[in-house]
Amino acid sequence: MVNQGFFGNISNTIHLMKSCVTVLKKDKELVLFPIMAAICVIVLLGIIFSIGGIAFSDGPEEQEGGIILLAILIFGANFIIVFFNSALISAALERLRGGDPNISSGLSHAFKHVHHIFLWSIIVTIMALIFAAIRSMGRNRGMMGQIMTELFASFLQAGWAMMTFFVVPIIVSENLGPISAIKRSSGLFKQTWGNQVAANFGFGIFQILAILASGAIGWIFGLASPIFGMIVGFLCASISVSIIYTLEGIYKAALYEFAMGEKPLEFEQQDLRTAYRASAAMA
Repeated sequence: MVNQGFFGNISNTIHLMKSCVTVLKKDKELVLFPIMAAICVIVLLGIIFSIGGIAFSDGPEEQEGGIILLAILIFGANFIIVFFNSALISAALERLRGGDPNISSGLSHAFKHVHHIFLWSIIVTIMALIFAAIRSMGRNRGMMGQIMTELFASFLQAGWAMMTFFVVPIIVSENLGPISAIKRSSGLFKQTWGNQVAANFGFGIFQILAILASGAIGWIFGLASPIFGMIVGFLCASISVSIIYTLEGIYKAALYEFAMGEKPLEFEQQDLRTAYRASAAMA
């Protein structure tokens, strides 16, 4: 097998994306999961800031209340994102196993594991705060110190992402708690692809291209009306990002199935073997 690195090559990435698109065509409603997550996060933001405006004033008690509300906001947003991601992956797994999922079945399956999702969201929030705290430590250390701190935090965050890549599929498929899921995720990763991985690289490229294209479309419409152009650009970006996020969830479900020794529909095992193999240059 030729080691091509980073999703094999561009043609392999496109082929994998096409496989994900094939699955999405059968269940177009799956794209509603990230849309619902975004709407719920926006509603949460509105609620927090509408009831907590006074908590962000200059008084010490108000500042303490503001910190509490901010913590609630971060956790709430993480819980919403993880919950709908769990519903998306549950539905994707159902399709890859020969079922016919829908929004209701995905949400229902996620609700069955909501206690594990809740605990995992706490861990995600804690780790996000730790990474943010590490980055903030470099702000007063000069440019070089800030760069080194940022690199260190990015390295830790990348390692954490690799180790926990399969946590959500494991939670919704095996009904394990987050700690056990982390251990299992790390084990699956090591036994299948080793320690070098370029997680979601291809999807990241497509996401950037989609946002740039949305900006260009918005600019064109903005020549006639700036406000209308902003609206069109925002809608195009939102829809394209939601579609790519859905495709990424389908792909993660397929990789989990392959790691478990299954043969997910619409995917070739050869493609999945090379999908997350990083090049030696990334070591």
